[in-house]
Amino acid sequence: MEDWTIGASDSAMNSHNPIYTVFNKIIPPAQFHKPVLSLVAGDPSKCSDFQVHPAFVEAVCDHLRSGKGNCYSHQHGSKEAREFMAQKYSYDNIKLTFEDIIFDFGGSGAIFTIVQSLLNPGDNILAPSPGYPLYESMCQNRGCEVKHYKLKPQENWEIDFNDLDALVDDRTKLLVVINPSNPCGSVFSRDHLLQILDWAKRHRICILADEVYEYLTFEKPFIPMGSLTDEVPVFAIGTMSKLCLVPGWRCGWIKIYDKYKRCGELRRGIENFKSLVAHAPHFMVNAIPQILTSMPEGYSAEVSQKLKQRADIVYQKLSGIPELTVIPTEGSIYSMILIDTNAFRDIPNSEVFAEKLAAEEGLMLLPAECFSSESGFRIVICNPIEVLEDSMDRIKEFVKRHKIANDVEDNN
Repeated sequence: MEDWTIGASDSAMNSHNPIYTVFNKIIPPAQFHKPVLSLVAGDPSKCSDFQVHPAFVEAVCDHLRSGKGNCYSHQHGSKEAREFMAQKYSYDNIKLTFEDIIFDFGGSGAIFTIVQSLLNPGDNILAPSPGYPLYESMCQNRGCEVKHYKLKPQENWEIDFNDLDALVDDRTKLLVVINPSNPCGSVFSRDHLLQILDWAKRHRICILADEVYEYLTFEKPFIPMGSLTDEVPVFAIGTMSKLCLVPGWRCGWIKIYDKYKRCGELRRGIENFKSLVAHAPHFMVNAIPQILTSMPEGYSAEVSQKLKQRADIVYQKLSGIPELTVIPTEGSIYSMILIDTNAFRDIPNSEVFAEKLAAEEGLMLLPAECFSSESGFRIVICNPIEVLEDSMDRIKEFVKRHKIANDVEDNN
């Protein structure tokens, strides 16, 4: 029989997530002599301290039992749920209607919808470095470029506007702002958000506000981009994943803040695109009003306090190590640690740091290269306290073994 093969499309072969590419390099040896620990997955549901509230489960069960979610729905979600969200996320400066709310298949589905509906091949977007890697993955799939703008770690990871000015051109269609930040754990101030809006207005570029971690901030308040905008169209993304600690439920949404109706054609494009692809489960969307109204008072604050306790452990354990720089985490489920690679004798970059750490200490974490950056690594803090403490101790021992100062001490 003649051999024959079936190839894949260029689009599929051009699709990749850098996290999965790196992950295969940071797997500890089989039968490692210590318990293998992982600070990789941003999934709070895997920790017993971050389980879904029973009221949220009951809300979903109620709507499953009703049978009303068994049918097809509008591609943007049910009108009732969209009306609820429009009222919840309206502000003094702008009032939303149900037409401004689009439910999607999680936060990644919402990003995919915007990228596919807004961008043509050859266009580009501006996204942060460090930043969430899925933007680059989806733009590559679309034949578009991601230009990474720098953040200033010593200034609360604020945007470097000089770098933004150097990157923008006539094919730039979107500015991505991740607040609270994945992977940096920062929360932007009102003044900085206004600076961002002013920059976008001057350049006539709309904003994708990735606000997935809006409910998970510590002492610094979260300020929605939509509550500040006037002339700049803002597409704000939220999800059930981090609001209710249920990444597997796959329900996210886009809130369109478009006061002067500048996005009419884009809205039609989104509706056309959404008629082709999967959307959030109907019963899940229908349950959202009940989920949000049944949320116990202080629920988000309690979750955030648990996260802060863990972020403090990371800071206390690592901040005294000269070879590392720890920027205090203000929100989200991450801490970003910077590495002085010049202080190590055999670690030229953070990807090698992560590979050696996994091989020697059985500890898995993602290097900054996964987030379009360098010389750092991300720690997922929504883990059991004992796991975090053990992990930080392993990092300390690892740094102690590999730092150049050891060679100097030995020679003396």
